[in-house]
Amino acid sequence: MVDIDRVVTLDELMDRVPEHLVKDAESRLDYIESEEYSPTHMSYDMSDLSKAQRIRSYLESHPEVRNKDVVSALDKYGVKAADVANVKSQMKKAETSAEPAKRTAKSTASQSADSGPSLNLKHLEAAVDFVALVGSVQAAQHLLIIVDRVKGA
Repeated sequence: MVDIDRVVTLDELMDRVPEHLVKDAESRLDYIESEEYSPTHMSYDMSDLSKAQRIRSYLESHPEVRNKDVVSALDKYGVKAADVANVKSQMKKAETSAEPAKRTAKSTASQSADSGPSLNLKHLEAAVDFVALVGSVQAAQHLLIIVDRVKGA
């Protein structure tokens, strides 16, 4: 049985959320929606990078390049052929060691989905009603972030 005195409306919940948390969540949402946030277009200050970081960055943007081409492109930073070979070797090792981890993560995810909370049609209908109430999936996600922070505070 539901205790009607303990039921909280969305407006009451929003009134309880500290204003700074709301502004913080809104600014993060605005930043993510803006065009400034794009992991593929991030710019780096090249003066702070190590030789290995410069080589990795160059190899990521030019994947089919030869070692001597990397050396000639990064010669002003003191990059030698041995440096390029070492970084390529490390990148290859990291790739091969990451593949088993990906397989493990997939199997763990499928296991946790199987053993997680059982959701049914009523839950789905409630979620659809919630999204309709707030107007969009983004707004629902925004509110869930705030609720999560309030619960954690």
